[in-house]
Amino acid sequence: MAYNEELILNDLSSRGELILDAAKRLFLKHGYAQTSLEMIIAEAGGSRRSIYNEFGNKQGLLTSVIQQQVLIHTASVASIKLIQLAPRDALREMCFRFVKGIVSDTIVSLYRLVLQVVPKLPGIGVLVYEKGPLKGMKPLTDYLVQLDRENVISIDDPLFATQILMEMVKGRLHFKALLLPNKEITDENIQQQVDKAVDLFLKAYHPDS
Repeated sequence: MAYNEELILNDLSSRGELILDAAKRLFLKHGYAQTSLEMIIAEAGGSRRSIYNEFGNKQGLLTSVIQQQVLIHTASVASIKLIQLAPRDALREMCFRFVKGIVSDTIVSLYRLVLQVVPKLPGIGVLVYEKGPLKGMKPLTDYLVQLDRENVISIDDPLFATQILMEMVKGRLHFKALLLPNKEITDENIQQQVDKAVDLFLKAYHPDS
């Protein structure tokens, strides 16, 4: 059975969920190449047929692990009750959750894993590039469109504005998380970076803010 990249993770069986969770743990612990289907089955139960039916193959499992993390990240940002917040506070909260996610142990470890497998599995790189952080920040793009319609800011290209804001809020924190694993990134570090970036962003798109 060929793997479908548009797999809806919510449609997984209970066994499929166990397999996906086990695959994530083992991939992050041992690496992709060193994790066999037998290891995943030993931890999650099921069989090769279970994996083939729901994920297609081992690469399909890794793809699903990545998709799952994107969905979790997106849900965290999208769950903010924007109507209850002033625009500056809403942007700060959304950006804080975005940065908090990308410097988390799970996503940093997954990012390192992806860099290792891309030379042999270039499709994984395409997936992360096209459906990773930008898709995870779709709620921010949608919110910028809303602010533009309400004349709070003036943006002619919301997607480009999202990319700029994402780069500003993560600053060097993402590289620090990747390259200096023993250096803690605190919530205060993230909040300081986010506050400065959001203020600059609003000034750029609304000089009177």
